[in-house]
Amino acid sequence: MAFQMSYQKEELSGALPVPAGWYTLQVKNFRPKASKDGESVSLNAELAIINNSEYEGRRIFAGLNSKAGFIIFDFVHATGLPMEEVQDEFAGTEKAHLTLPGFFEGSDTHPDDPSQWKYQGPLLNKTMEVELAETEYQGKKRNEVRQYKCAVPGCTEKHSTNLIKN
Repeated sequence: MAFQMSYQKEELSGALPVPAGWYTLQVKNFRPKASKDGESVSLNAELAIINNSEYEGRRIFAGLNSKAGFIIFDFVHATGLPMEEVQDEFAGTEKAHLTLPGFFEGSDTHPDDPSQWKYQGPLLNKTMEVELAETEYQGKKRNEVRQYKCAVPGCTEKHSTNLIKN
């Protein structure tokens, strides 16, 4: 008899979302990919719940689209790191451009294919406090980040308190 793999439907639907609330997450990786229209990049941050016996290691994903810099700003500050200033003609001025710390290896050789990029930088393995919400998308329940808690000492910047689109 030939080997056959079979699963019940419930086994294929993935884990149920964790209950809404505050969790400590650790940055594990980024899986960047181009948006459908090709006009932006979703960094697809892969995070894992830590310090929670019931949900330890559970993966949470945050899109972090390049067109929503304020969300990337909140994400970076939640790790306790500041954004980095881009060293260009605006550096040191009111018009300075900011970016997340580190860089994406391969972004220069594959600028049109973010799936080929690999993040190198200080965000890997950093931890953050995040409020998760339970939402529904295309009939499936999932977790989304409602807000990131800023961990930059002395920060007086305004951070978002509800990142979920209604």
